[in-house]
Amino acid sequence: MASSEPSLKTEKHVKYWKRCHSTFLPSNYTSGDSTRLTLGSFIICALDLLSVPFEKESRRSIREWVLALQHPDGGFCGSPTHSLPGWQAGQGTANLAATYFALVLLGAVAEPGAEQLAFARVRRASLLRWLRKLQRADGSFGQNLWDGEPTGGKDMRHSYLASCIRWMLRGWENPKQDVDVDRMTYDGGFAESWQNESHAGYVYCAVAALAMLDRQTNASPDDASSAISRGIQDRPGLTKFLAFRQFAYAAEQEERENHNDDSNFVETKLGSLTLEEEGRCAHVGFNGRWNKKADTCYCWWVAGTLTLLGQQDLVNKTPSRRFILEITQHQIGGFSKAAGGPPDIFHSYLGLASLAAMKGGEPGLKDFDAGLCCSKNIATTVERAGKYLWDECVGEAALNNKKSGTE
Repeated sequence: MASSEPSLKTEKHVKYWKRCHSTFLPSNYTSGDSTRLTLGSFIICALDLLSVPFEKESRRSIREWVLALQHPDGGFCGSPTHSLPGWQAGQGTANLAATYFALVLLGAVAEPGAEQLAFARVRRASLLRWLRKLQRADGSFGQNLWDGEPTGGKDMRHSYLASCIRWMLRGWENPKQDVDVDRMTYDGGFAESWQNESHAGYVYCAVAALAMLDRQTNASPDDASSAISRGIQDRPGLTKFLAFRQFAYAAEQEERENHNDDSNFVETKLGSLTLEEEGRCAHVGFNGRWNKKADTCYCWWVAGTLTLLGQQDLVNKTPSRRFILEITQHQIGGFSKAAGGPPDIFHSYLGLASLAAMKGGEPGLKDFDAGLCCSKNIATTVERAGKYLWDECVGEAALNNKKSGTE
């Protein structure tokens, strides 16, 4: 990498994430209190990605907090604020997102040398029973249960989260593998339905869900899997959709448009662009839908998906990296959604994920697991913990069968 290229301001990012961890978050996060477990997972996983060590007491306290949010009937709750007076923290409503982030967070704070115990006290059997109840007959998943029935839209994100949870806990064999592939749209992307507008976030969730369904133990999802090959009906269309999410970012034009119009649409005079100019562009941003502006998080949704498809070379790395590090990297650490904005936890984590997922990785960041959206260290830990928990269940079942045979 040329010395003139921008660099990740590692020290500032570490300070930013440590502030998020040890002090109160800004008031803007109040409305997101029900997702406190999600915020906590992003913070700790970011520090892990930056190779920041945790003290033993800090690991223990985080672990106890996460386990306190475990629901007695399976799954994890997103925040202790939803439990009624007199209830324990985990007696609110368990949901898929909180459960996924809880398991990843437990992997992130596992004690060195005892990583296999990361899922100790996780009620595996009840969690997997709860997960089964969330799946509908058409293969889609609800977000949570209400009166024993899955609720929430047929959202691609739910399919992704369920696939990750199943893999981490070594869930049931031969799951339904359609994973809402009928949500593929005419342009090769994925959406809420085939009639809706495609979106890079939904595309990542669809491809990653298929990759996790087909992911074996001791394996990485970073190469195209057979489930992806079977599930994606229009692979050339999908590749084209992802490749066209990146475009030359013109800072002056963006500033004028922001000044004159608060909408998120971008109109570009196509006749003013040439292939020669595109080849020399300083910054390349990504959007999630056609005619939208560049956004830090879409660098991840696109780069992460292409990594899973084994097509990282389609990311124009050098100008894309410049966009993240020169346009949205904030002077106090973290990343903003777009130029000129404040850093936030969501975009700051996915900014790091984008850099780590690009071909060759990023100096100062650990290797990244594109399927679980965390460092490969955490992915290895949760895999070991899931196996250990599975072996315990198998051993306990064998012991019970032996006792039954002698009675």
